Amino acid sequence: MHVDYRRSGGLAGIAMTARVDARELPVELAQVVTRLMGDDSTRAPASRPAGGADQFSYDVTLDDGGRTRTLHWEEPEVPDDVRPLLTNLASRAHPAPPS
Repeated sequence: MHVDYRRSGGLAGIAMTARVDARELPVELAQVVTRLMGDDSTRAPASRPAGGADQFSYDVTLDDGGRTRTLHWEEPEVPDDVRPLLTNLASRAHPAPPS
């Protein structure tokens, strides 16, 4: 399964992206990815909390070759069990090319 990560916002406003295969992740994080692909409870809430100018937004797109799912979180709404995955993906990220 491919995982595409995009973090935007923050004080500098520099978008960071990464693309990894879930097999490259530690086992516990790969399990989070698998759960996210099939767990509807991880969808973003209908109304998003107001974020500050220095907070990040996260988009994670999962693609298993037959199905694609994109999840979006603002900094205060990231589920606790997803934070380690976002931290790992952030460590692999690079500035996004200009659009």
